[in-house]
Amino acid sequence: MIKIPMTSNFKRIIAILSASILLGGCAYNAVNEEPQMPEDKKLVIYTSHKANIYEPIIKEFEERSGIWVKVVTGGTNEILSKVSEEGSADADIMFGGGVDSLEVYKECFEPYVTSQEANLDSTYSSPEHAYTVFSKLPIVFIYNEKLVIQAGKPRTWAELLASSWKGKIAFADPNQSGSSYTALVTLIQATEAVYGDEEVIRKFVKNLDGDIYGGSGDIIDAVASGKKSIGVTLEETALKQMGKKADMGIVYPVDGTTTVPDGCAIFKDAPHKDNAKLFMEFIVGDDVQHLLEEELYRKSVRKDFKQSIDVKEIEYDLNYAIANREKILSLWDELAGEQ
Repeated sequence: MIKIPMTSNFKRIIAILSASILLGGCAYNAVNEEPQMPEDKKLVIYTSHKANIYEPIIKEFEERSGIWVKVVTGGTNEILSKVSEEGSADADIMFGGGVDSLEVYKECFEPYVTSQEANLDSTYSSPEHAYTVFSKLPIVFIYNEKLVIQAGKPRTWAELLASSWKGKIAFADPNQSGSSYTALVTLIQATEAVYGDEEVIRKFVKNLDGDIYGGSGDIIDAVASGKKSIGVTLEETALKQMGKKADMGIVYPVDGTTTVPDGCAIFKDAPHKDNAKLFMEFIVGDDVQHLLEEELYRKSVRKDFKQSIDVKEIEYDLNYAIANREKILSLWDELAGEQ
């Protein structure tokens, strides 16, 4: 079992990094100058996480391990499609990206089983151990408390298809937003007993009334400003903004929601493979997983942790989501173009 000695305090690291971001700077640069260090003390991480997630974790890893980390940022599909086409070059590890995306590109990864495997939620684990789950990300509804009374807020997925919400829903383009694609598939799964998948997409796109957003941040702003009454987004995104947006409420659907995790994977031919394994062990360990729950608005993937909020889960049909992605997005584009 690989261990990294504890030498610092995560909350202190977060406070320092948060202050630097507020001042317009960044304590850890995505493109950082490479110091003169031996190769066995280096690690190259490709990540689709936002800085507030990867910075404190990587900074702490550096302090504890003595390993210098180079960070390359980008969108999940942007990074993985490039690696798939051109090779991983100097890349050691992919940190971030939904497991549905990691599964599509699993041929790019070196199988690895962490020492914490028995303690991790295996619902969405890779049968080939191509990736390791990192954090769970529930999909939730948000609503503007000035525009929607408590009794009138949507409580089930099927309610999003009701004509009364036409033009009042904030939702991001599933071609651009991985979480919106997950939400769309969750909507299909939750209503499949009543509607077929094509009918669900048709009804939902009609309800959006031609107003589709670019990303999850836009959804929060649209609901908080009152431009839209309700929205569909990640719990993490909603909770981060709840204190800043006084008139915004959150709903966990009573019929359940998906909590599809993101993950981490070691690239084949990684030049610093041992250090990549060390980082993988670090992020599924107690300290980082507690950090997710206590500071970063995410849910741990560890089964031995008590969850902060008990969420009724729908098991996301990963095989369906992958096999039907092109069909779903093609129909989406066709219908959205007609609005």
